[in-house]
Amino acid sequence: MSIWNSALARLGAALPLAMAAHVQAGSLQVSPIRVDLSAEQPAAVMKLHNRGTEPITAQVRVFGWSQTLDEDRLDDAQGIVASPPIISIPAGGDQTVRILRTNREAPKGEETYRLLVDEIPETQTAHTTGVRMQLRYSVPVFAGAPDGSRLPKVAFTLEHAGQPGDAKATRLVLRASNADSAHAQLCQVRIEWPDGRTTEVAPGLLGYTLAHATRQWPIADAASGATAATVHAIVNGTPVSTRVTLDSKVVVSSAK
Repeated sequence: MSIWNSALARLGAALPLAMAAHVQAGSLQVSPIRVDLSAEQPAAVMKLHNRGTEPITAQVRVFGWSQTLDEDRLDDAQGIVASPPIISIPAGGDQTVRILRTNREAPKGEETYRLLVDEIPETQTAHTTGVRMQLRYSVPVFAGAPDGSRLPKVAFTLEHAGQPGDAKATRLVLRASNADSAHAQLCQVRIEWPDGRTTEVAPGLLGYTLAHATRQWPIADAASGATAATVHAIVNGTPVSTRVTLDSKVVVSSAK
């Protein structure tokens, strides 16, 4: 099952499934916003909270998570389950979901999944005003993730997308290539240009680059004629800065 663009992968973000000039916020909240499993700890619990004044129903599904250059891919998951798959939550109440890795052998490498929690729409009553906003939470699940204190080997590149002669080749993209065996979480990413201007790519979470994967994001306002820049980011909680030349790769290895 291949789905969605990079917005879906932004850690714990609630995605609106209905938009209107006047909406009511969804009632569903989930915690934690990340789940870690291992052979020693194959199970975890997630709490679903209903902050509204009426009961709600939620659907819980877990998928295998991989990446292409431009998007996250979700496929049928093997060796992991979430139970119960459908859950009713009373007004102001809580319910729990159990996430279980069924394969008791130690992961041979880092396994990556996405847990999707959807608020199932209820029939709108006559007194409802506007359109109720239903929510989807996408929570990253990692099994066998190594010690987070080690900085993954991430390389940033500024490149022109497309093939030579293609009109799209003028589009500048920031690429993050992860040569490590563990995921990299990228936050507070910005590009500092030689003329002193700064392009804020993401003030918070930009996304993940999974192990041995490459992801890219478009850069909207690059400095005209720039041939180099400095990329600043928070990688797995560690501030890093690296100078790159356009279409030339440099490995991030320095912490501020």
